[in-house]
Order: sequence, then C-alpha cells, then structure tokens
Amino acid sequence: MILKHAILHILDQDAHQLILSQNEMNLDQVNLHDYLEKQISKFNSSDYQTSQLNGDDYLAQVLDDNSSETFVEKTSQLAQKLFSIISDIPEVPGSDLLISEYSDEAHDYFALFKLNFTPRFAHMVDYEDDILSNKLIVNQSILPNAGTVPDEGLIIDLMDGSVRLIEKHFQHNGQRTAYFAEKFAQLNLNPSVKNELQGLKQAVKHVADKFDMPLHETLANTQEIIYENVSDQGVVSPEKIGDALFNQNFSAKEVYQEALESRSINHDIKIDNPLKYQKKYSTQKFVLDSGIQISIPIEAYQDKNQVELINNPDGKITLMIKGIDDIKNKFNA
Repeated sequence: MILKHAILHILDQDAHQLILSQNEMNLDQVNLHDYLEKQISKFNSSDYQTSQLNGDDYLAQVLDDNSSETFVEKTSQLAQKLFSIISDIPEVPGSDLLISEYSDEAHDYFALFKLNFTPRFAHMVDYEDDILSNKLIVNQSILPNAGTVPDEGLIIDLMDGSVRLIEKHFQHNGQRTAYFAEKFAQLNLNPSVKNELQGLKQAVKHVADKFDMPLHETLANTQEIIYENVSDQGVVSPEKIGDALFNQNFSAKEVYQEALESRSINHDIKIDNPLKYQKKYSTQKFVLDSGIQISIPIEAYQDKNQVELINNPDGKITLMIKGIDDIKNKFNA
C-alpha cells in the first residue's frame, strides 16, 4: 500500500464543535502508515455492504478528479456535511474523521473512517499546594486501536467507482437510525454477504420445517455446500444448494425458490473475502439436547470412516466418532 494523502478532522459532539484541519498529515509521521494500513485491512475483512458510484452521485462529484479543489478542501466539505447530520442525532458519539487516499495493486482508493471516541483512563501529573500528586483521569478522545474495525466508514475504488461501506444503527426518537449511507453518502446499499447468507439459511430452514426434513442434517449439508462453493469459486449459488438439498422434491424446490425471492435473494452471492468464510464454515458445530456441544472439522464430517450420524428406529440419533488414536483434554487453568 502506498499512502498518498491523509488528514484528520475532529467531530466533537460534546462541545458542538467541528475542528477542520487546514493541512494534510505528515506521511512520515511515526506509525501513521502502519495504523492506516491495519485499519484498512480490518475494514476489508469485515462484513461491509457494497454500492456503486455513478457520475451524478454526491461522492462522485466531490471526489471528481477534474475538480479544482484540493484534498484538504474536499475532505473539509465532507466533514462539514457529516457534522451537520450528526449534530441532529445526539446519540451518535463524537469522533475523529480519518480520511486518506492510497494506491494498492494498481488501483487508487479513497478511505473515510469515522473513528468514534473511546473513554479510557490515563494518568496526569498535578500539583496541589506545590506537592506533586499523580491522578487518574478519563480521556474522552482515545481512538480505537489499529487492530479493530472502524466504527463507520467507506472505501471507494477510484478506478471503477465501487464502494464498500460500514455503518451503525443508533436509537433516536425511539427508532433505530442509520444515517451514514442514506443521509451522508447518499447511496443505496446492497445487502452484506453476512445478511444474504443468513437469509439463505432461513430459506433452507423454512423448507426443512415445512417438509419434515431433519434440520441438523439439512443445515449441515447447506454449510458443506457453501464451504465448497467458497473454496472452489468464491461464489455461493443458492440454485445449486437447492438442487443438492431437495433433489427430485419439486414441491420443496418451489417453496425454497419462493422463500429466496421473498428475501430478495435471486442471484449468486459473491464472496469478496473467501478465506474468511472458508474459515468460518470449515467446522460443523452441533448442540445436543443434553447440552453437549460438538465441533467437527468439515473434512472429518464428510468421512464416514471418522464420523457418522445414525437415525435409530426409536427416532433418536446416534453420533459415532471412529478411529480415535488419541484424546487430548483442552483444560485451561
């Protein structure tokens, strides 16, 4: 990653004050590049939502290369708009607005992160009647550490206009309010991968319940197919999942398709972070009615020489774990 520009504006909600920086940050500042790179990496591995800029969008106009405005002027305009919005929503915490422009693998990017203040204790050296006294104070303006996902923000690919965005919801006037995408960025968002996979799971569960299919087995097979789709193609195909799960049961397929459409899942689900979802779905997890919790690597679950679920005539299920050479206890003192 090559950092080109960086600037920090302060959105102080408590003092009702916007403090705009008149200069960019010194890119040689110690740890600045490392902090930004880690924040960007965490953002890109999170459950962001996506959108697409066109020439008429607010952000596209502000960031237009043909504009005569400088990076400082463009970011100040964005900070002013954001501050005017959150000033009417007192539940939104104050923050620093960290904005950067960088290049990575032949693409240029614009990143805007709203880093909400986190109260932390700090020491202060004070004097009382000329006697030194060390005290604890609460610093209200501590930024999140570099290893955390930004609270809210966006990254724009300046080459193709694609947008990744994270926003939070706040309770305001008795309602959950999300302002960042709609009011600030003025973008229509696509559902996140996480939400679409949850919708897919709900659709499968709906069909399994309706047709009396063993839910644990149906969901385990769904997870297995998702894992294979992500590993092989980086795309999850709801259609292939339906074909594999419901095979020749055309009634179940029809109900499944209706369940997907009611959740606006009528397309393949593109996975931008395949390694993250490979890891997430690489283990089958079961909770038994006895309270026993079992985690099985998906490769072992697929091998009946290692793991087998047997449906007994009395309706109960036997879980067999085979070929064990050694058992280790994970007791942590």
